[in-house]
Amino acid sequence: MKSPGLKFILVTSVACAFSLLASATPLKRAEVIAHPAWLLHLDCDVLRPTDIGQYILAEMDKPGATAKLATFQRQFHLDLRTQLHGMTLYGTSAAPEDGVLMIYADFDPAHLVSLAQAARDYQSSPHGQNVIHHWIDNKKPAKEGVQPRVYAAIQGNRVIFGKREESVAAVLDVLAGTTPNLASSNMFPELGLPDSTPMVEAAAQKMKLADSDPNAAILKLSQSVQLVLGESGKKFHGTLTLVADSGEVAGHILSIAQGLLALSKLQNDKPETVSLANAITIAQTGSRVTGKLDLSTGEVVQIMKADAARKAAKRAAKEAKE
Repeated sequence: MKSPGLKFILVTSVACAFSLLASATPLKRAEVIAHPAWLLHLDCDVLRPTDIGQYILAEMDKPGATAKLATFQRQFHLDLRTQLHGMTLYGTSAAPEDGVLMIYADFDPAHLVSLAQAARDYQSSPHGQNVIHHWIDNKKPAKEGVQPRVYAAIQGNRVIFGKREESVAAVLDVLAGTTPNLASSNMFPELGLPDSTPMVEAAAQKMKLADSDPNAAILKLSQSVQLVLGESGKKFHGTLTLVADSGEVAGHILSIAQGLLALSKLQNDKPETVSLANAITIAQTGSRVTGKLDLSTGEVVQIMKADAARKAAKRAAKEAKE
């Protein structure tokens, strides 16, 4: 899927690593619309004490990152290290403009409103007991002569962002209990389970992928995909569940997945890929195919370090050419 939330995922994954709180902010099914096309939840509070979270925090302590954090804190009066709890992103379609981002944090509402009011062409609209604030997004180019806007609302300890007023209004309606929510539906049943404390939960249904994508065959055959990532006892656990129309189709998905896994194990020039592949098991149960990853947190951190080193070397090489 060319997920409309992919850029959000990359940005917020790093942001959630800053959280230094001990409590958890799990996915709240009752605060998500009943039938999202895709969904991502990051529990910043759960991530912080894990080995993976501690490694990312250490990376954030480096001078460049520290300066950016300080700038952010001065502007928004929000300390990402101690006041960011979690983030939920979802959309009702594959269109990026239908996506919404809900941030759970300890913020100063009055200060955030003052920042919005100072933005270019600020306007506001009442919606029930709430106000939807919106302003021109200076970071985005105009489309057909129309300048994109940012829409936002504050409800309790949540700040809601979207690219359309209707999308933000829909979230407020869910929170007010006037429209159905995910807790009242049977969609994505593996997500938001009671007593479960994963770091990441994500799902999507009927994804659209370019034919050039190597994973397109698997995902196009799947009606829905659900992903849960967590850490416990120095072990990193991941479960990917693909749901097909039938057991026969699930069998095809299993065969393709096993083939891709076998190929990954042969990439001796990429030891991190081989390590990941060796830690994955795949099984079919009826119309479902489940892939499970079990890896020590030490191995995961080493993979992250190797990836960071590769990217740094690539940047250095590019700068040298310039």
